[in-house]
Amino acid sequence: MTTFVRAAGMRGTAELLRELGLSMEALLDEVGIPRAALADEELRISLPAICVLLERASERSGCGDLGLRIAERQDIGILGPLAIAMQNASTIGDAMAVLSRYLHSHSTGIRMSIHADSPKKGDTSLRLNLITPSWMPRRQVTDQCMADLYHFLVWLPKVQPLRLDVALPHQPIAPAKRYQQVFARPVSFGEPHAQISVPSAVLDNELVGGESSLHQLSLDYLRLVFRPGNHSVSEQVADILQRALSSTRGRREVVAKLLGLHPRTLQRRLEAEDQQFSRILDAVRREQASRWLIESTIPLAHIADILGMADQSVLYRCCERWFGRSPSQIRRLGLPG
Repeated sequence: MTTFVRAAGMRGTAELLRELGLSMEALLDEVGIPRAALADEELRISLPAICVLLERASERSGCGDLGLRIAERQDIGILGPLAIAMQNASTIGDAMAVLSRYLHSHSTGIRMSIHADSPKKGDTSLRLNLITPSWMPRRQVTDQCMADLYHFLVWLPKVQPLRLDVALPHQPIAPAKRYQQVFARPVSFGEPHAQISVPSAVLDNELVGGESSLHQLSLDYLRLVFRPGNHSVSEQVADILQRALSSTRGRREVVAKLLGLHPRTLQRRLEAEDQQFSRILDAVRREQASRWLIESTIPLAHIADILGMADQSVLYRCCERWFGRSPSQIRRLGLPG
């Protein structure tokens, strides 16, 4: 079975290759990756094909540290919705647990596992495994993934430096001092696993500035979208709004962020499905307003807040438009026949 990765994993690669005198488009054609991947970061592309592309680019340009350079042009945002869950986790350890559990949302061919007391007591190792044919060179992609993981660990707590020991299964394909420059300490080569080891106590460090509600919302989204079955973009938007009108306040930019999309990209994809964000939001609010008004006795101001509205007057105007009755009339008389 072919393994895939979101095209966001290539972010920065085209620009780097142009600087090295190579054509990204030509390389994409060679390995069978559609050129649309350059514009659509959500496109699923073959991980083995990416491995071949980076190996060829490295050989032709003479750039042994290609994977490391790509990682230096990326940040945690390449993970899309998974990045939101990680950034809003309570501790570094919680963020790494989320990464381990939901990395398949970014790639079906990259696994991250957590190993306590490895390689020595008091350390925890974060081990990466690429699922590609055993005969296929994958050193550049391994270097890129390991450097990305290192950067995530460093950036999450916004504290530098952490004592992180890095091990790679292959021999260096760039000068060892280049690896040391990227990982801030000497790297061990020819090891059994690609892994980063960190003192276990560091994983208990709290992450500052996170929001527990946004963390939970992004986890709910990951569980929803990456279960069996296909979901259109409009269905995904409706699901997020149904679960978290109060948290998102019905804001398109917040929903787009949870989907790992730019707001304009979200708008274009909805238009392709003949949908509009405002129309979906209005329908979700209408359905939930009728349910809360008929099935509960909670104050109207609270209902307005649940629906992500500015205040009770907005709820009043919407009910008049939706049902031709005020919220109080709906509670007393029900919905019009």
